[in-house]
Amino acid sequence: MTATLIGPLMALLLVAGSAWTMPLVQRPTLPFGVRVPAQRAGDAAITTQIRAFRTRVATAGLLGLLATLTLGAVFHTAGEETLTLVGSAPTIALVLLVALFYLRARQVILRVKADHGWYGGLAQRVAVDASLRTQSERFPWAWTLPALLTVLGTLVVGIALYPDMPARIPMRTTGLEVHAWQPRSPWAVSLPVVLDLFVTALVIGLLAWSYRSRADLEPSAPVRSAAQHRLFLRRIGRALLLFAAGMNAAMLFVFVPIWQGRRPGVLATTGMMLVCLLSTAYVVIVGVRAGQGGSRIAAEAPDGERPDTTHVDDDRYWRFVGLCYVNRDDPAILVQKRVGLGWTLNYGNPRSYLVIAAILAIVALIVLVPTLG
Repeated sequence: MTATLIGPLMALLLVAGSAWTMPLVQRPTLPFGVRVPAQRAGDAAITTQIRAFRTRVATAGLLGLLATLTLGAVFHTAGEETLTLVGSAPTIALVLLVALFYLRARQVILRVKADHGWYGGLAQRVAVDASLRTQSERFPWAWTLPALLTVLGTLVVGIALYPDMPARIPMRTTGLEVHAWQPRSPWAVSLPVVLDLFVTALVIGLLAWSYRSRADLEPSAPVRSAAQHRLFLRRIGRALLLFAAGMNAAMLFVFVPIWQGRRPGVLATTGMMLVCLLSTAYVVIVGVRAGQGGSRIAAEAPDGERPDTTHVDDDRYWRFVGLCYVNRDDPAILVQKRVGLGWTLNYGNPRSYLVIAAILAIVALIVLVPTLG
């Protein structure tokens, strides 16, 4: 196996692994992005679709792995770009298949939910815990140190290597070949530091914001779900901050050989991808153990819970198979996702587009500055 196939193989494993674990992360009352009453969370229709989805994903992932290795063997004499393109084809096919598997499971659950009147006779309510705002979870600032220290470490290494940096260093490379060069300059050292700072600040900023966002509590067990939400913030917050540190470390693997005037070799590329994979795997493991919003965290259910109530059936606000939240009457900007782990924007609130525009503007500035220079 050539180094060129490392990227496509890791991408395929990441797609297959994320898709296979997705049903474990989602709330029991949100299978495949469909809101169902807590009383129906264990319905046979749902469990059957979850098993079928994971079986299909595992089968497709295995076939994609075999296809990637086979294509690599057949086209091993081709150029790097050709081999990368061919090796990525099974991953692209897997993404499309996962989407089809997801849509199929979602449609079945939606149909059963409508045909059997799952919300009939149930009181639909929204649960709110004011203490989540008045006594909100403290942001784990101490856990930002690893990410900030990796930024500082990148700067120190860059400064140390700068005196021996050749007059020309790679600017654009795909691993085996350098396609563009740039003259030695302080910006060559500053660029990864700026990128690290941007990623770190983005993670810290969005995470701190999410600590103040609205919790999606279960009306049938509001006290328990509020406790789960607090524990979820603690665990996923620490995991995401360590993820930011991992991304910063991965960046250093790439830029050390670049600062030495050569392309990142097999060792640097493998180290970068391994750090990215381990960081992502750690977040996935924490997410699976906690569940979205802490739904998988064990917490006591005190007396006074309301098993006869359920969450409002708000499927109409979640567009594009439950991926996008669009509610013009909801003042919230940041809400918890239905699919996957974390938070998403309320695209019905115009202020959400200001957030997107600001992030894109910063990214464009980082990309354009070295070009203008």
